[in-house]
Amino acid sequence: MTFDYFFKPKAIAVIGASNDPLKLGYEVFKNLKKYKDGRVYPVNVKDEVVQGVKAYKNVKDIPDEVDLAVIVVPKKFVKQTVIDCGEKGVKGIVLITAGFGETGEEGKKEERELVGIAHQYGMRIIGPNCVGIMNTHNNMNATFIMDAKKGDIAFVSQSGALGAGIVYKTVKEGIGFSKFISIGNMADVDFSELMEYLADDPESKAIALYIEGVKDGRKFMEAARKVTKKKPVIVLKAGKSESGARAASSHTGSLAGSYKIYEAAFKQTSILVANTIDEMLSMARAFTQPIPQGNRVAIMTNAGGPGVLTADEIDKHGLKLANLKEETMQKLREFLPPMAAVKNPVDMIASARGEEYYKTAKLLLEDENVDMLIAICVVPTFAGMTPTEHAEGVIRAVKEVNNGKPILALFMAGYVSEPAKELLEKEGIPVYERPEDVGIAAYALWEIARRRNK
Repeated sequence: MTFDYFFKPKAIAVIGASNDPLKLGYEVFKNLKKYKDGRVYPVNVKDEVVQGVKAYKNVKDIPDEVDLAVIVVPKKFVKQTVIDCGEKGVKGIVLITAGFGETGEEGKKEERELVGIAHQYGMRIIGPNCVGIMNTHNNMNATFIMDAKKGDIAFVSQSGALGAGIVYKTVKEGIGFSKFISIGNMADVDFSELMEYLADDPESKAIALYIEGVKDGRKFMEAARKVTKKKPVIVLKAGKSESGARAASSHTGSLAGSYKIYEAAFKQTSILVANTIDEMLSMARAFTQPIPQGNRVAIMTNAGGPGVLTADEIDKHGLKLANLKEETMQKLREFLPPMAAVKNPVDMIASARGEEYYKTAKLLLEDENVDMLIAICVVPTFAGMTPTEHAEGVIRAVKEVNNGKPILALFMAGYVSEPAKELLEKEGIPVYERPEDVGIAAYALWEIARRRNK
């Protein structure tokens, strides 16, 4: 399946593009002016120039083939606009306009009519009632929200506002997305089709979904079975409770259904289930790393407390602390101070510098009893230590050993740790700030390994 006309269009029309900063069409066109892989045309029935660019009265007036149309016009004009797009030969429509299926039966009927018209012309629709879509790898931001940070998680959200909030959160926390898709009412293009497209997307290493409800459960399960063999899928499911299910119905017109049914479906299709937004993001980020061969985890740290808390998380999620070889522990004793703990977790104590991090990480990665490594650092601000030397030590060890074992990092020191986090993330090593986050990330890696080995 190809949705390249949504994510790699050669030409985009913004229908409802505006010069008025108070209108959504202003933000959408402003964002798309940065698009680097094609041309972007504003369509406005009144203004001849929009934000300094020549505008057209109708999409059919554009002297170019148009792959993608982003529709941001009042609801009463949507039907004719869809017809105009069809007559123009548009392939994909992102329909941001709301007021359809989420309002009740009459709105759902109007949605079906729009989809019917689109299909007559061979077009597909994302939306309505959505924020839009992004491809961070070509600077395509067809939304009215801020740019997401470039990364390798594809995120599909049934809620536009929640999706936007998560984009803002991830920008603040330095977490990147490859694609962001606000799916809205899912009148046409659905989770199943997007999953299948993203499964073959080389820019996406994992797929995260915020789901309120699916319309065709069988189709979803068939797609999920295929996709999870290629790429991890993490779901945050809303509407688990009776109250939540009612709220979902009024929000996007979704039938949330019994959560037990969803839970069984997720288990059967090897989908990972997140209980919170942070869990979803933590799990998805882990898949920049290789899948482990087993569940034996080594922990190295310069602070006892975080090591103990992380050990608790490891145990809670069904992983095991690795029993280090005697040879490994003996080599650790040779360069670590006498008060250091060389059993797992390896506590190098607060005086540990980058060189100790390098030597310890190298030994632990080389130990055949270790399947995965968690490197913890409470970044020190004393003894002339630099904020990046511990990260540099870990990176050096990973590059030298290079044996396919996953490594996760827990760097705890707020803004002090930012330079180190940036360095590690650049090398593809995900960095977390809380033991529970790195714990759920380790679980996600092992759970995918376990399910694939069944």
